[in-house]
Amino acid sequence: MTEDMILPFDLPAVSRKKVTADFAGGSISSDGGLVLLRAAERRLGLAEALAGCIRE
Repeated sequence: MTEDMILPFDLPAVSRKKVTADFAGGSISSDGGLVLLRAAERRLGLAEALAGCIRE
């Protein structure tokens, strides 16, 4: 049986520090997903788009 291999990828730098995600940490906290969510929100403006769909 072959094993899937997930390659690491880079995220935007934080305070001039390189950030890399590789998901090969075993049993660790899942809070790292918040970093990905924040990056997606900043790039796509998801919160503003969702806020525009909600009527007051």
